[in-house]
Amino acid sequence: MKVLIISPLTDLPSNGGKFIPLEITNWSNSPIEINSKFSFLAEKDFLESEKHDVKVICLVPTSIRDKLNISFSTYDELINNILSNLKIEDTEINVIPFESTINLGTSLYYIYLSIYKALKQFSPDVILLDVSNSSSLFSSLVLKGLEIAIDDMLLTYAENYIYAIISKRDNGYIQTVLHLYKNRQNVKIAKYLLREMKVLRTEKPVTLPQPLGRAEFRRLAFAIENCLPLVALHILDRIEYEKLMKEEDFIKIIIENIKMDKGNITNDVELLEGAVYYTLARHLVEKYKVNKPFTIDNLRNILNTTSIVCNKAVNRFVDEIMLTINYLLKHNELEGEYRLGAIHNIMKLSLVDFIKNKENIIEMLKNYKRECGDIELTNMGFEPNSTIININKEKIYIYYAEECEDKIMSKVKDMMGE
Repeated sequence: MKVLIISPLTDLPSNGGKFIPLEITNWSNSPIEINSKFSFLAEKDFLESEKHDVKVICLVPTSIRDKLNISFSTYDELINNILSNLKIEDTEINVIPFESTINLGTSLYYIYLSIYKALKQFSPDVILLDVSNSSSLFSSLVLKGLEIAIDDMLLTYAENYIYAIISKRDNGYIQTVLHLYKNRQNVKIAKYLLREMKVLRTEKPVTLPQPLGRAEFRRLAFAIENCLPLVALHILDRIEYEKLMKEEDFIKIIIENIKMDKGNITNDVELLEGAVYYTLARHLVEKYKVNKPFTIDNLRNILNTTSIVCNKAVNRFVDEIMLTINYLLKHNELEGEYRLGAIHNIMKLSLVDFIKNKENIIEMLKNYKRECGDIELTNMGFEPNSTIININKEKIYIYYAEECEDKIMSKVKDMMGE
């Protein structure tokens, strides 16, 4: 298995010790004792001896400079001096701006981004968070960043994760503090995006950019949470992805506004917790945005972000539609746009009535009324008068009629109280 070990590091032991590592197959201690300076390195050595593929990243706060007696005049110099002083074998070290003069939102963003990149690049099966060498505040912030990064990956790339918090005891035994299994269906997108998304703050005369897309992110989360997958696809289609703020944009703003004041780091611009959620939303858009017309596969794909109940209900509904269309295609030359309501009417026919009307099926489909009607967004948003089924020789498409789309989006805003 591929194992990612994450270690927040605020304490530097003067010397090493003997550690009894953990088995990750049964979460009991191994019979092996390993000498090492750090518990996470002992765990790494043991897991590699068991033929696991292991990657270690250390998250180190800038405040560790006091313990390393580092002098600096610029932020870049501080980072470089920390990295040159902290040489830990086979370990990736990421420095996090974290001290009393830096707000927690800024620290959280750096932590989340460091972990997210490691998850995406390494694709682990198991994640171990070793809190043996860290203060409780920094460890708590790292755990929060880890949980958001995991949810982000589950919504966009990964199917599931096993992750555990581990810590060493005084006798050297590495113990499990918490052990969890998490899959995509455990993720609640509403807790991240159905909120006022404040991302930047300053008390200085600094002009801040206004990140685009926040209102659309809320509507997207609302559609996903309320099992309106076709609405979600239309919202995604309307978002201009290239205009959304990128990770490097946020980092650049922070770096450009970091100041040195009598040996302390200050920042004229602070990232708030919403910056993390904004980036998570951008990853969602990157993964699921497709342009109209939407295929049936596009519709099934966006269901990965919804609940199990919604996923099953919509897939069952789509299966029934496809069964009817495939049956119609066996007996008729069908091509072009048809209202979902017309196909529903055909679905309601008994076999006897279907055979009787076999010659008139095409006319029945074409003569269905073309107006949008009242928009209620019931039945998972598949409005019979507004939803178009486009039957093509190669694919089946589904989308809202162009003349109905604005009315549907207005209904969404009304439902959200906008």
